[in-house]
Amino acid sequence: MRAPSGSARPLRRFGQNFLADRALAARLVELFDPQPGQVVVEIGPGTGALTGLLAPRCGRFVALELDERLLPGIEALLAGRPGAEVRRADALAVDWDVLAADLGTERLRVIGNLPFNVATPIVRRLLASDRVADLQVVLQREVADRFLAGPGTKDYGPVSIVAALRAEGRRLISLGPGAFHPRPKVTSSAIALARRLEPPLPVAEIPDLERCLFRGFGHRRKQLGNNFGADGERVRAFLAAHGLPPDARAEAVPAALWLALARHL
Repeated sequence: MRAPSGSARPLRRFGQNFLADRALAARLVELFDPQPGQVVVEIGPGTGALTGLLAPRCGRFVALELDERLLPGIEALLAGRPGAEVRRADALAVDWDVLAADLGTERLRVIGNLPFNVATPIVRRLLASDRVADLQVVLQREVADRFLAGPGTKDYGPVSIVAALRAEGRRLISLGPGAFHPRPKVTSSAIALARRLEPPLPVAEIPDLERCLFRGFGHRRKQLGNNFGADGERVRAFLAAHGLPPDARAEAVPAALWLALARHL
């Protein structure tokens, strides 16, 4: 294991924990398996542990880095490589549909060791684009658990449901604190989310579903109907009509039924 090269000190405000284990970096790229002709975007290249392995394997490669101190190192790493570039950008502000059009593709592939402090909203934005074909990201394990959780589990919630309706998810590998510089206090997981060819949840319906979900999961210990106030009786009737107890809690409702409930309300 080697520490990352370069003199840039990781900054807490950017949530930076640079990937420092070269063997794990190589494993992550093998799992992602970029192909010639594909357009790949890396979020947060940091010191380039993944970047140098990804760029030679795809047709077009763009690294998005917010920290301007790191740009010269990534530019040097990509120098002389056709179709590869680094752009200063905040992944939370990127319009992924516009970026795909700018890069001349209908299918973006996205990979990244995401900053811990903004990982969830970044993944939510990626899931809300029909131009993102798939993503492979490294997250804190507890965050990964929430994206992959199923009904009836403590981690099941709004992000689990949107992810299930938009993509097929799987856990890949775990990364201990020693894989990063500086060492975080938590274990991380790499997960893959591949967009469904015909997602049951269209992009246009995501905001309405999320409003319904945040309302329904607002008080997890309460019966679901009680979280909907004046709509409580409609919710209880809906649950009964779909084979669930009318006093069911939010975590008992499968993703597809949550979508049907949002449409019903």
